Amino acid sequence: MTDERHHFEKEFSMLRAELSKMVSLVTDSIEMASVAFENLDRSMSKKILDLDDEIDNINREIENLVLDIIARFNPLGKDLRYTIAAMKLANNLERIGDHACNFAEKTLWISENLPEFKPSNLVKQMFGEVINMLQKTVLAFSRRDIELAKETWKMDDIIDDLDKKVTNDVERFEPHTLVLNVLFARDLERVADHLTNICEEIVFIETGKELKNLL
Repeated sequence: MTDERHHFEKEFSMLRAELSKMVSLVTDSIEMASVAFENLDRSMSKKILDLDDEIDNINREIENLVLDIIARFNPLGKDLRYTIAAMKLANNLERIGDHACNFAEKTLWISENLPEFKPSNLVKQMFGEVINMLQKTVLAFSRRDIELAKETWKMDDIIDDLDKKVTNDVERFEPHTLVLNVLFARDLERVADHLTNICEEIVFIETGKELKNLL
């Protein structure tokens, strides 16, 4: 291995480590958001908000590492695809972290202003599906598993169907309660969209092809 390749691999290792750290924090945020929503847990909601700065800092670190790798090593082929995709992946993770903060802020508001609020069972189910989708996305990325990425990408349809059901669940809730459940569902639907983006990047890294063209 040449010295340049050795330095390149070292930078890549740092990039993967930062991505793994970011994945862990974002996963924690979404899982805590689910528990906080179900229990109107103020303490856990505040922990989610505290994590956001750390997630943002890692995202900036990843962007700097990517730019440094491109400037210093001029990667080609799969190396270039991985480098560019790493930044896109981090941006999607950062946005998922933002949605976790949205959940936390709404939960704090509800706990103060609407303590009798009843979380929709459909939204709880959506949280479970999104967390499952997130865990599978993380596994697909760590294993570079194209088939798992494609399987996980298709889970977005389940989330979309649940989102529609929440919106149509008008008879079981007072209007203001329905609106809050719908807002949670919409954020969860957007989290799933970001996860589909990540699955597409996983496939692109490994194959150089668009996921939709492989289905």
